[in-house]
Amino acid sequence: MQHRPALRHLELDAGESLFFHSKAGSALISTSGTLLVTGAPRWLGEQVFRDAAALEPGQSHAVAEDGWITVTAQHGGAACLVSQPARVPLPQRLAAAAQKWLGRLSGITQSARGRYRSAQPV
Repeated sequence: MQHRPALRHLELDAGESLFFHSKAGSALISTSGTLLVTGAPRWLGEQVFRDAAALEPGQSHAVAEDGWITVTAQHGGAACLVSQPARVPLPQRLAAAAQKWLGRLSGITQSARGRYRSAQPV
């Protein structure tokens, strides 16, 4: 069974802002009005920088990294859809981690075997 997250529908009045935490890979889709999307603050040299994108109706914006996002309605009312990336179910994540770990263990044992085979008796 595949997990599909529900879309969140947001409606904002003119000048109203919404501040929320979003995961990397989330998509914001403007359905009406103009939205200003301001990303999470980050350091760039010695200054704090926040990227911003204006969305017209029908445009979308993909969130690049986890963090706090501000969505502001510019002119009149605005609405948008927020789609979070699908989360992989726990059994699949555990199986992938176990497979990765076994692959590393196999590589370690093979390299150790090669070292000891070529050793000469003293």
